[in-house]
Amino acid sequence: MEQESLAPLIERVGEQIRQVGQRLEAIDRRLDQMPTKDEMRTQQAETRRHFDVVAEGLRSQIQLVAEGVSVVDQRLDRFQRKVEEEFAETRAAIRFSYAQLERRILDLEGNYAALNERVERLEFRPA
Repeated sequence: MEQESLAPLIERVGEQIRQVGQRLEAIDRRLDQMPTKDEMRTQQAETRRHFDVVAEGLRSQIQLVAEGVSVVDQRLDRFQRKVEEEFAETRAAIRFSYAQLERRILDLEGNYAALNERVERLEFRPA
């Protein structure tokens, strides 16, 4: 009877051993698919070469952007100088016009004062 009661236990242990064997086979298959050290080194070297090519391309693009920024900066400097020059010219023209207007107003005020004085003399003239 002891053997009969041990039979299910032996069967369960056997099943667990089969499952462990299946797991080990699956692990072996995955390990067989993994690259060897030489293959990994080759892949690493290829990846490094690819990275170097990409990095060089990026360097070239960054250099182009830097040159473009430099050109824009130079143009902006020229534009700023031109605007400052034109602003100075406009300011000078306004000052000149203001001086002319000031002179004309003074002339008109002088003429007005002279006319006013003449009118007053005419109005107060003894008849």
